[in-house]
Amino acid sequence: METKGVRPNTTTYTALIDGYSKQGDFVKAKRILTEMESNGVKPNTNTYTALIDGYCQKGMMNEAYKLRIVMESKDLIPNVYTYTSLVHGECKSGKVDDALKLFNEMPTKGLVPNVMTYTAVISGLSKEGRSGEALRLYNQMIEAGVIPDAAAYSALSFLARQLE
Repeated sequence: METKGVRPNTTTYTALIDGYSKQGDFVKAKRILTEMESNGVKPNTNTYTALIDGYCQKGMMNEAYKLRIVMESKDLIPNVYTYTSLVHGECKSGKVDDALKLFNEMPTKGLVPNVMTYTAVISGLSKEGRSGEALRLYNQMIEAGVIPDAAAYSALSFLARQLE
């Protein structure tokens, strides 16, 4: 790109970081973040969330939280996607109570959980055999006007099998 006179911007760098993070190549993702900053391009919440999500997908929760601290130290505010990544990561790691704390923290930060956030917690609760809590959360999701998607129905079907 630069050889053609086109300079990467925040969106370009974020896409690269997201791609490397999804592949689990955190060395390259962090190198791109460092390059981005040294080239005077400021990362935004989406940039950090891309890397946080990658860490969460791989169960590297300590790294995800460290990066959240760095992000917040730069006056960047976690958004619903940042929280959803952390919630999903905690559920995947079997720490559903930690996921619930994050979930319950969201409204205090002015964030409304989306279908992915609800589904992650419902699925996590179901897998722990906490079907009553999962069902209550599903009802809360419906009352909040959040429309279930295929993943939510899959989590609900897992829950239904537990209740039989």
